[in-house]
Amino acid sequence: MHLAGETKIKINEILRKANADGRRMLYEHEIYGILKELKLEVPRHVFVTNPAQIDETLLKPFTRAMVVKIVSPQIAHKQKLGGVKIIKNFEPLYVQFVLSRMHEEVLSHFSDSAKPEIKGFLLIEFIPYTNSLGNEVILGFKEDNAFGPIVTLSKGGDDAEFFATYFDPANLFIPPLSMDKALQMANTLNIRHKYAQIGHPEFLNLLAKALSVLSRLAYDYSFIAEEKPEFIIKSMDINPFVISEDQKFVAIDGFAEFVPIAEDGKNLLPINKENLWAFFKPTGIAVIGVSADSAKYSLGWEVAHLLHDMSRKDMYLINPKGGEAQIGETIYPLYRTLQEIPASIELIVYCAQAQTTIDFISNIPRDRMPAAMIIISGIPSHIKYADFARQLDAVRPGGMRVIGPNCMGVFYAPRGKGKGLNTIFIDEKKLEVKSSDFSNTVLLTQSGALAVTEIDKLQNSRSFKAVVSFGNKYDVKITDLLAHFSEESSIEVIALYIEGMEEGEGRQFYELAKRIKKPVIVYKSGRTEAGARAAASHTASMSGSYDVFRAACLQAGVIMAENIEDHYDYVKAFSSLSHRIPQKNRVAGVVNAGFESAVGADELKNLRQAQLSPGTVTRLNEINKQGLVDTSSPFLDITPMADDKTYTAFVEAVLQDENVDCVFVAIVPHAVYIKTTTETCYDPEGIANLLVQLNKKYNKPMVISVNGGRYYQDFVAILEEGGLPVYTDIRAAIKSLDKFVTFHTKKNKEIQSH
Repeated sequence: MHLAGETKIKINEILRKANADGRRMLYEHEIYGILKELKLEVPRHVFVTNPAQIDETLLKPFTRAMVVKIVSPQIAHKQKLGGVKIIKNFEPLYVQFVLSRMHEEVLSHFSDSAKPEIKGFLLIEFIPYTNSLGNEVILGFKEDNAFGPIVTLSKGGDDAEFFATYFDPANLFIPPLSMDKALQMANTLNIRHKYAQIGHPEFLNLLAKALSVLSRLAYDYSFIAEEKPEFIIKSMDINPFVISEDQKFVAIDGFAEFVPIAEDGKNLLPINKENLWAFFKPTGIAVIGVSADSAKYSLGWEVAHLLHDMSRKDMYLINPKGGEAQIGETIYPLYRTLQEIPASIELIVYCAQAQTTIDFISNIPRDRMPAAMIIISGIPSHIKYADFARQLDAVRPGGMRVIGPNCMGVFYAPRGKGKGLNTIFIDEKKLEVKSSDFSNTVLLTQSGALAVTEIDKLQNSRSFKAVVSFGNKYDVKITDLLAHFSEESSIEVIALYIEGMEEGEGRQFYELAKRIKKPVIVYKSGRTEAGARAAASHTASMSGSYDVFRAACLQAGVIMAENIEDHYDYVKAFSSLSHRIPQKNRVAGVVNAGFESAVGADELKNLRQAQLSPGTVTRLNEINKQGLVDTSSPFLDITPMADDKTYTAFVEAVLQDENVDCVFVAIVPHAVYIKTTTETCYDPEGIANLLVQLNKKYNKPMVISVNGGRYYQDFVAILEEGGLPVYTDIRAAIKSLDKFVTFHTKKNKEIQSH
């Protein structure tokens, strides 16, 4: 998977020579040298420092036209200055003359005080090729702060007709890629159609080989490499690789930048799961910043109320002034310091003013050091985040984990003998975090506001077993939490909202996500330049390139939500349907409005319309007493005159069909013959309860669309509390079902292939 030792030795020699020359960039012939060591095709070439070196022996290997280029570390655009020529006369005196004239012409563009240093001349075999789409490929890589090296592939050439049918933006890949993986990815590119058109599908193999070996170079000479290299190659572009007339894949031109590893300073920090349990299952919780005046609002009061309501008898309140506080019928003493608390503390929830954070932590006795601390308060307004972080570094006891600052902390649902935890400081009358024994999802979010919104959106589904608002990620990172919950058996779905990733954190995220078998659903903000700036200002960390993040997610098998509404919808589907694993992707549907059947068909991506069995069609015809339904279609548009039992009978018939893997039901609840209003929907014989019964009876994934307003909230609540994911429109329902089925059918294929 990585470069051979002998290959690295020779590449290091090239880099050492350039470094000794005081350069941080490679000349073109040095890049040819590296590519040759990688067993990639390069033109015949020779580097000379002086035109006088040209003789017949040196020119003998060149059998066709030759490109000559001036070599200078200060000149980037040689052609504009006359530093590139094509010559066909191989007489030594003529070539010497061309090089001498080139030297004069290039220097004539500069004043005497600004003349660049001319190191020599590069003579390169001219490679003939057709300048058409697919014959030119730009391959390279560049370092990303969060993810490390990213390999890029762009298509060159000109073919307007092809671009009208197929278009690929620049493709991004996370290295290293094996040859098999590179070939698999090459076969997803639209350029494969062009190679098929011209009768050369084998060109994909040439492309895949170059992609694979360059990805190994990118990885082995990066700060994320397992074995630390002597040099970091920051970027390399081969512009272009071409398919020559004799059908070789040849590198024509290149550029690269590097630094000695001692000058790089980047590190891939290890994932740290130490003491994370203390955020979710602590014994002994100290809440800092609870006022003795119950009429005075404070975050501490809100957190204390939430923990009190969870019957946390191991909660202790701290206020430097002392006194007592009453919550409900219980009187809590206000301890002045941690030392006064007559029990051990495993978790501190810090809700006091931001400017006292450092002093508080510095005064924690080492013999009373808790395992974990949530800093809900933000950053003091008079200092920058980086300075605040350095102050925390100086006083934080070793081993004490910190979530925050600037966060809402943790919700962890009580289950069995587990006490549960809630620091999400919203009055329960305004936001109740509902959970049940079937809650199976963790939400990891950089934004506390997003946590509140998503909890509210999924109230009836009771999806969340845990919620972590981690804010600025001073200590506990996304990857720490991801690793922790990937191993927790009660968590079946991992949902993330991410604003920014730190140095190397993206790479750790990618490596983790590849290994995790549970669905990981991600929405990342900062897709636009304005969004990136907003995210950076909020989280005090750069948000990074969205395109790189998206490529990493797709390559790792992460479920990517393109907007926040999709994130809500996907989480609902994966959480509610977690145990209803489809075998294939055949879908049927039942609707009571014709437009929803048409729209549903339009929204299919990977789902395929089922072919109903003859037995199902017979059963549907028996139900279809009025003869108003086309029972040959897998998307049944039933009459609005259908009552609750008839509607449900149609749904059950398609659920029973062995040719159907999943089902969608779309309900326009205004139809007068079904019980959907607040006054009627609770009827056990109403369609809501009948559908819930079907959901318990059959193990196929089913989603519901209810195209109505707030008037039908109770109707929707019955369905969602019964385990059915409900959407406000058919598009969202089909899209979410499609994502769910696609994830699991792909997973089924991977299992079968092994």
